[in-house]
This record gives sequence, C-alpha cells and structure tokens, in this order.
Amino acid sequence: MKKTTIKPWLPLAIIAAFAITGCSQDASDQEQATQATSTNKSSSAQLSSPEPLAPTVTTPDFASIKDVKAKKKAFFDFMRPIVLAENAKVAYERTRMLALYDAVNQGETINAVDQAWLKKLAETYRVSMTNINDNEAWSLLKLRVDTVPFRLALAQSANESSWGTSRFAKEGKNFFGQWCFSKGCGIIPSQRSAGLVHEVAKFASVNESVASYIRNLNRGDMYKQLRLVRQAMRDDEKEPTAHALAAGLIGYSERKQAYVDEIRSMIKYNFDLMAGTTPVKK
Repeated sequence: MKKTTIKPWLPLAIIAAFAITGCSQDASDQEQATQATSTNKSSSAQLSSPEPLAPTVTTPDFASIKDVKAKKKAFFDFMRPIVLAENAKVAYERTRMLALYDAVNQGETINAVDQAWLKKLAETYRVSMTNINDNEAWSLLKLRVDTVPFRLALAQSANESSWGTSRFAKEGKNFFGQWCFSKGCGIIPSQRSAGLVHEVAKFASVNESVASYIRNLNRGDMYKQLRLVRQAMRDDEKEPTAHALAAGLIGYSERKQAYVDEIRSMIKYNFDLMAGTTPVKK
C-alpha cells in the first residue's frame, strides 16, 4: 500500500475568508466556514488547526440598549464572528477527516500522527473507532463532524440568553442554556425544583460556550434527527439551512414543537439582520 501524509496546514487566508464572505442569501445560510467541506477533497489534504478568528472579548451590556432593532443588531454583530470562528474549527476537522477517509478508501497507509489525530477526533465526537477501516465509525464521523448554520446558532443564542441579558449569559457566558450535572460546575438556577441537581454551565469565554453548543448538537442523542437532516441535504448537494435543521431541535426545550416554531420565526424575521446586511435606521 502507498503511504500518505496528511500535512497539517491550512492557509489562514482561507479560514479568514469564512468570516468575511457574504452570507445574506439562503444558499449561504450555512455559515461561510462550511465552504471547506465542499472543496475538492484531494486538494484539502494539506491542513492545519485554525487559529480563532474572534478574540475573547467583554460581553456588551445589551440591557442598556433600549432600541429593539439596535439591540438585535448589536447582539448579532457580537455573536456572528464568534460562531463563524468556532464553525471554522469544525470545518477544518471535517475537511481533514474526509481527506483521511478518502486516503483509507484508496488503500493508502495513514501515518501515526494522523491516526492519533483521528483517534482524538473520534473520542471528542463520542465515536467508537476500533480500527482505521471501521466503516460504521467513519459513517458516524461524517454524520457528526459538521458545522451548524450560523443563523440557527444566532437564533438559539438570542432565544436562550434573552438577547444577552440573562443572568447566565452575564455571569457564566452561557448563551445557549446548557446544563451541567456536577456540583459546582455552574450556576444554580434560582427556581430549581427540589431534588434536582442540574446547574447552568459556566464558561471561560463566549467562544467556549459556542463551541460547547456546536458539540452538543453534533453528538447529543437528542439531536440525531438534526444531523440526519443535515447529512441528507449534503447528500443532495444542498447547503444545510437553519430552517431545515431547526426541525431537529424538538429535544432542546420542554416546549417541543412550539420551540422549533419560535426559532424558525426568529430566523425568518431577522434573516438579513443576522447576516449584517440590514442597516439600522436612526
């Protein structure tokens, strides 16, 4: 068998382009970071772990912004680059993973560095991979290692954090209402029912909160339907959209379909504002 090396670098200019190219049309509802997954796989073998595109910054005081549309714009402008940055990391993982998948299918030998990287990736996405030719594991990786439409992330973060004004967003940088279950892992909800032990997770940065949210959708059992919808759209050579993937959020809230409908409504009525293409009139 021929030995191949998947070189670990990806030009930073390509990654940066994910955050600055247009995202106002429905076809680009899947954020720019996903463009990496649609490039020629043979040319995507030379990759590197991207640096974050959005620095860790102080969360704005959204509650002080009284104009509703101005508050929405400020929120989306704050969250958008962070979502794109974290999605770029996932896009890199997917592209490198697919390059290795192609190499294995072509009978090439994967070097130790790439095998170690693949093993760590599988662990991160909770995929049991017994060996490099484990077809079931590859299928799960292709299903789970993928980006989330930026409008879906923006809508959910706005909904779950009350436009960045919730206690959990301000004190714990938690913009997605994520729970944790170890004592002291987060913030105890003031109205937590007796006998319950969950806390609302605290994060060191908003970037960390977004990354955790994306991982949650990509590997959580409750969001399998979301992943299947996304994969079906990719199989049909379509860009996964926020509206379509919202169908897989039934398990995200006790409100079930009402929650899905609300997220879709937020996406519809803030579609251009989410992309930064609608100016706020003064």
